[in-house]
Amino acid sequence: MSADSAVVAGAVSVAAGALIGVAVFALVGRRATAADRVSAYVTMRQESSEAGKSLVERALGDRQARKIVRSPLLTRLRADMDVANLDIPLEQLLALVVIVTVVIGWLLVLQTNSPVAALLALLVPVLAVGGVRMLAGRQRRAFTDQLPDNLQVIASAMRSGQTFVGALKAVLQDAPEPSQRELRRAVLDEELGIPLAEALGNVTERMKSEDFKHVAIVASLQRETGGNTAEVIDLVADTVRQRIEIRRLVRGLTAQGRLSGTVLTLLPVALLLLISLVNPGYVHPLFHSTGGLVALGVALGLMACGGVVINKIVQIKV
Repeated sequence: MSADSAVVAGAVSVAAGALIGVAVFALVGRRATAADRVSAYVTMRQESSEAGKSLVERALGDRQARKIVRSPLLTRLRADMDVANLDIPLEQLLALVVIVTVVIGWLLVLQTNSPVAALLALLVPVLAVGGVRMLAGRQRRAFTDQLPDNLQVIASAMRSGQTFVGALKAVLQDAPEPSQRELRRAVLDEELGIPLAEALGNVTERMKSEDFKHVAIVASLQRETGGNTAEVIDLVADTVRQRIEIRRLVRGLTAQGRLSGTVLTLLPVALLLLISLVNPGYVHPLFHSTGGLVALGVALGLMACGGVVINKIVQIKV
């Protein structure tokens, strides 16, 4: 097999996998979020164009600089790392991922004698991003699980005569992580002059908590209209507790599906890597023939699509 045919076959396999992935994502579509539903009844917080710019954007003012600074993937990854409370900076993580990817790709090329095998090293950044999101998801679930108890403390503090901000400060004394860290951020934002509803909205966006959004709405209504806020918070706490119970039940019922999706997605890749390192000759036709390269690309595309479909099936919104 010549070098030109290998390049063409590799390009065809990658294109086939990409087309299958685009087709599945187009079929899945986008669901309306809670923010979209609430925005039909209330005015959601919007940042001005000048206030939404970072210091780097204001300093450079270049369109390319804005693209680099406001890259959606890097922005989400940085936010997830912050929520996961990782000490390593984003730049160091990216550099480490690049180094590991290059090293693994080089080892695969040495073992299989095929440059196409280096494409398998691209799983390293996918696994790194998935690991960061998994850690951030654990922190967000812990925050949601701790929310009912924190709301009960807020309601009790308000019944004793505290203001809403004073009740939040009372929660900070005994609240576990990550609730203490996130609520302290909201209290500090309020002390710096940011409206309380906006500060709580920032926590809602960071933790992606639909339940905590009700607390931000209650804080906004309390500031504008007043009323028995403690009683409303008690109702919110009861509602959140019931939602958590339903969410735990759903996670228990879908645990087998989530595990099956993970195993079915990672097992073929792990076996391919293991066989490539132990017995390179066995998988030699897969990396050195046109049919093998096309089959490899289609298989990777189908695996990715299967993982996405299984994830959509087991992800039930509560």
